[in-house]
Amino acid sequence: MSMVRYVSFVLLLLAGCSVPKDAGFPDVARATLARTGQTIRWNQGGEADAEIKRTVQALLSHPLRPAEAVQVALLENRRLQATYEDLMVAQADLVQAGLLHNPTLSGSVGVLVSGGVGAPSHALGVEQDFLDLLMIPARRRVASSQFEATKLRVGSAVLGLANDVRAAYYVLQGAQQIAKMRRMILDAAQASVDMARRQHDAGNISDLDLGNEEALYEQIRLDLTRSEVDIAVARERLDRLMGLWGADTRWTITAELPAIPAEEPPLDALESLAVNRRLDIASARAGVQASSDALAAARNFRWIGAAGVGASMERDPGGQTVVGPSASLELPIFDQRQAEVARREAELRRSLAQLTALAVDARSEVREARSRVLAARSIVERYRTTIIPLRERLVALSQQNYDAMLLGVYQLLNAKQAEVNAYREYIEAVRDYWLFRVDLERATGGRIGEEPASAPAAPSAPPTPMPAHHHMH
Repeated sequence: MSMVRYVSFVLLLLAGCSVPKDAGFPDVARATLARTGQTIRWNQGGEADAEIKRTVQALLSHPLRPAEAVQVALLENRRLQATYEDLMVAQADLVQAGLLHNPTLSGSVGVLVSGGVGAPSHALGVEQDFLDLLMIPARRRVASSQFEATKLRVGSAVLGLANDVRAAYYVLQGAQQIAKMRRMILDAAQASVDMARRQHDAGNISDLDLGNEEALYEQIRLDLTRSEVDIAVARERLDRLMGLWGADTRWTITAELPAIPAEEPPLDALESLAVNRRLDIASARAGVQASSDALAAARNFRWIGAAGVGASMERDPGGQTVVGPSASLELPIFDQRQAEVARREAELRRSLAQLTALAVDARSEVREARSRVLAARSIVERYRTTIIPLRERLVALSQQNYDAMLLGVYQLLNAKQAEVNAYREYIEAVRDYWLFRVDLERATGGRIGEEPASAPAAPSAPPTPMPAHHHMH
């Protein structure tokens, strides 16, 4: 190959090896859309970023639903945006794997030091690693598998963030609903304490009865303070996940937890669904393929060292010029790549073990999450159909006995406190149900069923107010 043709060939390779800017992002976006119904954007500057900002502002302008909170996070979370850069790194590695190494240019000057007088000799040579050309397909196969693994790993990170946002959303929603209930109870307790103090001043109730009322009121105030702290902590976590700061943190969410669905979506065959749908498992499979390709390349080329071909030109002191081909070959005497082959074999075994462990863990996680969802549903239904109605009935009966002066105020307050606790535990049970649903979706690698309806999960009747006091003989 003449020098002109060689240069032309190299320039042609370079022209076809630019790094694409999308770096496989459309594949990640499609996988995310199929599993979450959400769109993602890679903020790389320009008008697209301004459009994303307008979209986020529109979502924050009204109370966020769970899917909208997820959408904000997928557009604004900076850690996720940083993860997208892994795609560009992997894409660059893939392009690099298809490039020839640069040729080596060498030169020398020889000066006569004895035996005569003459001009210095000159030598010039250029050499290209021939083995490098043979290894390009193998390098590209390895880099391509690694690129696929990176795309799937990034997609898994997107799904992980979406699940984290949903979980944080339900935690905040539950904290807000419990605080709302406790504010109602506190208002009723305040009125009850005020009445008790007037009755105590009139001599109608004892110091003990008044003390019980005041102690219950202070306990409710303390519980409300705890709820307000829970709300603040939950809001900050959701802020971090959505990537919001400054004025954007004034968002609100829908007021109450949604009611659990009338029935569960089909839960059979979820283990197989998880193994086939989870992107982290697919990424591990691609990692196994990359390790296998790397091992094959190490074995195929272990007996071939560096091999270079080129041309050289030498001009001797007598003025004669000699031009001819040159070649070099590494002799694999001391190093037959045995260490590299052993390392690649270990990497393949490790990749296979990690893939197997991940698949086994996924099946276990699905079974565990499914059991938790079914148990949580049973608990919610038990509270709704049995425990809360029973507590309400006990309070009503206690009130009747109190009005008939057959029951003391302390017993009545205990009954009402038990009713309040039942309402709180019911809300917590509904919250736990949705958290376990998120865990099940995390374990199966995508959404299960439809977006939850906005119907409130709270019982239809508000908590019973504190007792009105009667004269006790």
